[in-house]
Amino acid sequence: MKITRRKLLIEAARAGTIYLSAGELLKLAALAADRGPATAPRALVVIWLSGGNDGLNMVVPYTDSAYLAARPAIAIKAGEVLKLNDKVGFNPAMTGLSRMFSEGHVAVCQAVGYPHANRSHFHSRDIWETGNPDGFVSSGWLGRALDSLDSQARSRQVASILPAVNLDPVLPKSLVSHHIAVPTVNNLADFDFRTDPKFAGDRNTQLAALNDIYQNFSLGRPHVELLREAGLAANKASDKLLKIVHGYKAAANYPGGGLGDALRFVSQMICGGVNARVYNLSLGGFDTHINQKPGQANQLRQLSDAVAAFHNDLAAHHLDKSVITLIYSEFGRRVAENGSQGTDHGAAAPVIVVGKSVSGGVYGEHASLTNLDEGDLKYAIDYRQIYASILERWFGLDAHEILGKNFEQIALVEKYKT
Repeated sequence: MKITRRKLLIEAARAGTIYLSAGELLKLAALAADRGPATAPRALVVIWLSGGNDGLNMVVPYTDSAYLAARPAIAIKAGEVLKLNDKVGFNPAMTGLSRMFSEGHVAVCQAVGYPHANRSHFHSRDIWETGNPDGFVSSGWLGRALDSLDSQARSRQVASILPAVNLDPVLPKSLVSHHIAVPTVNNLADFDFRTDPKFAGDRNTQLAALNDIYQNFSLGRPHVELLREAGLAANKASDKLLKIVHGYKAAANYPGGGLGDALRFVSQMICGGVNARVYNLSLGGFDTHINQKPGQANQLRQLSDAVAAFHNDLAAHHLDKSVITLIYSEFGRRVAENGSQGTDHGAAAPVIVVGKSVSGGVYGEHASLTNLDEGDLKYAIDYRQIYASILERWFGLDAHEILGKNFEQIALVEKYKT
C-alpha cells in the first residue's frame, strides 16, 4: 500500500479507535519536518535476503578442504575470495562491503541460527521476524521495539514524521506492533495531493478548500475532531515531505536496480529529517536450487554495491554515525551442492551489520563443515543475541522485555548513551 493523502486520512480516522498514536503522530508531523537532520536519532535499516541466502558462498571458508570437497562445481576458489582474515573471505562480487570491512565498518557474525532449525521459508521467516522460535507470537521484535521507542520519544519530547517505514509491498511481521501503525511507502512523491497538471492553480485552490473544510468541521465528537486534526496535519506534512524530495541530492553513485533505488530513498528520508527509527526492505533471488554461482553473485553484487553507496551517501551528509544496516536471511543452505549446481534449504548462516558506529570484524568461529546437523551447519550464535545487542546497545532498550529472555550480547555497535 502506498501512502496517499486519502489513504492517510482513512487510516488516521480508523486510528482513533485502534491506534491513538497514529493520530498523535500526524499532529507531530509538521514539527518533525521542521527539525531537520541535525537531530536525527539512531536508526536501523533492515535488509532481508529473501529465499535463504547461501552463507558458505557469501562468507567463504577458503582454507577448509571440506568446503571444496562438498562443492566441486560451485565452490569459490581461494584465489578469488576477498579475504577478511586467514580463514574466511567475501564472495568476489562483494567489493563494496569488502572495502567497508577494511575500514572497520562491517561486522560479520558467523554461524547464526536457532535451536531445531526450520527449513520452511514461511515458518523460519516467522521465527526470525517475531524473535521467538518456540511458538506463535502476534507481534514482531521490531514492532515491540517501536512500542518502547515511542515511549522513550514521548518522555524526551522527540518528534518524528514516521516511527518506521516499510519499503516492501507487504508489511513484514517483524514490524507488527501493539501500538504503532507502520506505513508502507514506496515513494515520497506519492504523499502529494494530486491534481490535474494542466490547470496550474488547481492544486492551491483545492488545498485551500480542503483546509477550509477541515477548519470548519463540527466539533464535539472525538472521531470527527481526530479526522479534522489529521487532515490539517496531513496537508502540512505532505508539503514538507515534498520539500525533502526536491531538496535532496545523492552524494554517491547508487547501482541500478530495486535495492539501490530503495536505499537512495531511505537516504532521502534520513537526510530530510523524517527521523524514523527503522527502515525495512528486502532483496530477493536467493533461493538458489539451480545454477547458484552466477545467480547468487549477481544478487550479492547488487547488495554490496547498494549498501556501500548508501553509507557513503550518509557519510557525505554527516549522518553515517547515526545509522546501521542489518543484513540477514531466513536460513542458509546445505553444505553439499545438489545435482543442479545449486544448494537446498539449510540452517545456520552469517549475519552482517554495517555502519560507521559498528565495531567491525569477524565474530565467532566458522562452523564445522564435517560435524553437521543432518547435513547442515550447526549454529554457534543465537540470532537473538544479535537482536539483543542492537536493542540494548544501539537503541538503549530493555532487550529482555522485548525478547522475553536474556541473551548474551555482542559488542557489535557503539553503546547507547543517555
